[in-house]
Amino acid sequence: MSLSEKDLNLGDHIYVRRLVYSHHGIYAGDGNVIHYTGEEKEKKDPLIRETDIEDFLKGGKLRRRNYKKRLPPSGTLSLAKKHLSKNSYSLALNNCEHFATYCATGKKKSRQLREAVGGLVGIALTITGTIIQIKRTKKTG
Repeated sequence: MSLSEKDLNLGDHIYVRRLVYSHHGIYAGDGNVIHYTGEEKEKKDPLIRETDIEDFLKGGKLRRRNYKKRLPPSGTLSLAKKHLSKNSYSLALNNCEHFATYCATGKKKSRQLREAVGGLVGIALTITGTIIQIKRTKKTG
């Protein structure tokens, strides 16, 4: 089912998928989103700003993150507004998903970062296991 702006509620955690990541924000109403934005794919000099939803989506498909337990929408929006103009962006510790999740739940978490790190750990373990197996084969062979 396609989501449109009219389906949104104040304080919704929304996101849009980009080529290799998802960009997250909080719906502020009246067609505006509070999110980290900067130059060059939101990464250069990012600040938490309120922009129109079209700028947030950049032609992408609107999506909403749903939670079993979350803060009330008014609390979510209040937290997001308190952070306007802050520039404490960190890809690993305080990215756009951390920000939006924190506003919605009170906890800073990033699924996409956790999944990416988990994938890298899996690759590292596979490579390590392969190297160990090669060394064992050479010793016994």
